[in-house]
Amino acid sequence: MKIVSYVFLIFVLVNISSASEKAEENNFFPQKMTAKDLIMACTSSKMTSAGRQRIKYCSGFISGVEETARLLGKLSIKPKICLSEEKTSRQYADIYIRYASRKTTKLSKPAALVVVEAFQDAFPCPVTD
Repeated sequence: MKIVSYVFLIFVLVNISSASEKAEENNFFPQKMTAKDLIMACTSSKMTSAGRQRIKYCSGFISGVEETARLLGKLSIKPKICLSEEKTSRQYADIYIRYASRKTTKLSKPAALVVVEAFQDAFPCPVTD
């Protein structure tokens, strides 16, 4: 029984060690991510493994905001965003990059807020009375 316990302990310690190494590689914390941090991830180089991981993170982050915006739109929460059904996560990321690259965009704002602003700019809903 002691051998099983030692093997289990070693297994846990090895996994904790590798998890902390991975956490050090990707210092992405969505609750603290600014628009500048996100645009840096979105525009990373595809030539390196780390760059490809950052691009995937960017697409995933923006897809999460997009899904949330869709849900909130169905719940009749304002402001409405009329997102396109035919866009890919990469296309949504490109919309964010274009919006965040404007000189008037404050990159110190939270990333999710600027993604929503980019969606509002790109996909305004028709005004109905």
